[in-house]
Amino acid sequence: MNTFLSSSQEALREQYEKYAAEEIQPSAKDLEQGKASLKEFLQKLGQTGFLGMTIAKEYGGASGSFLDQALFVEAACEYEAGLGLALSAHFQVVELIKRYGDDRQKSRYLPLLARGEAVGAFCLNEENAGSDYSLIEAVATTKQEAPKLTGKKLWVVNGKIATLLVVVAKDEETGKLSLWLVDSGDSKTIKVTDGAKKLGLRSATSDQIEFVETKLAEGSRLEGDAVQQIEFALDTAKTILAMASIGMTAGAMKLAVEHAKTRKQFGKNIGAFQAIQWKLADMSTDLSAARMLALRAAWAFDDAKEDFRKYAAMAKLLSSKTARFQTGEAIQVLGASGLVEDSPAERFYRDAKMMEICQGTSELQKVVIAEELKV
Repeated sequence: MNTFLSSSQEALREQYEKYAAEEIQPSAKDLEQGKASLKEFLQKLGQTGFLGMTIAKEYGGASGSFLDQALFVEAACEYEAGLGLALSAHFQVVELIKRYGDDRQKSRYLPLLARGEAVGAFCLNEENAGSDYSLIEAVATTKQEAPKLTGKKLWVVNGKIATLLVVVAKDEETGKLSLWLVDSGDSKTIKVTDGAKKLGLRSATSDQIEFVETKLAEGSRLEGDAVQQIEFALDTAKTILAMASIGMTAGAMKLAVEHAKTRKQFGKNIGAFQAIQWKLADMSTDLSAARMLALRAAWAFDDAKEDFRKYAAMAKLLSSKTARFQTGEAIQVLGASGLVEDSPAERFYRDAKMMEICQGTSELQKVVIAEELKV
């Protein structure tokens, strides 16, 4: 892999950074506090073309690479990391349909997802099932003429704003897992309730969804190996969140560097003190290393599919660890000003800890990496 971005990707990155500074930064605090509508904001991103970057032009997308998409997430999360979590769920649905959907499913859903007219959510977790999805209890009854879905899902990112759900359920007839495309508009049989309040990433909703004999439309099943589909969806989200972690770390470092240049103590800027310089040097080094690995994972999605799972786990592990530690170091540089509630630095620190747990804990990433080493 060429570890440097192409000239066209560098140009895209500059375009994304400009958009993020002008359109995302002003709304970041309101999104985090729930004063601005996340659904409307995602719809705006869709209208601007940022939700369909990897979708083929024939379906209304830009036919771009997964790496292009990852660069946008990095830029967006330099100001509001919760967007990264929301986008990870939406892109899980997009990529699942792209890879496993039939022509009818692609024609029906991909244009809506690209334009932001449909927001996607991946429904996997349950009270007793998370990383161990073999314990899933939601049931798809397929014996009867009209198949139905029954069960409760927890921690559904985008749950209450999504219009298209990918639901993992156990087939009542075979006992095997299967993935279903479900329109969330049926309020009588699909009950959505707010999830618990989170430490961070608060702009992204994480909700509970209960299916009460919800009818499954004809042709709504994603054909193929469900376990492969689940792992692919999780690896996709891990890579998106790795880039989100990079974005928030970069945002925190910018705050720390600017403070070091302007804050005076003992007659000079604190950036003149070696203790501060070394913190910033470590921050920059760790960020660059984690970013290279995250880019490697994003590149593997398109160009080295056999390595994608391994690098997705590595990128998620390193980038989230870097974010959690280095956002804390940024607050150390900022001092008391970094402790102010709802300040950018304080939000980054809360958000960063979430990244070590969402879409698979750091410990689980180590298990995946060890499996790839075949030990």
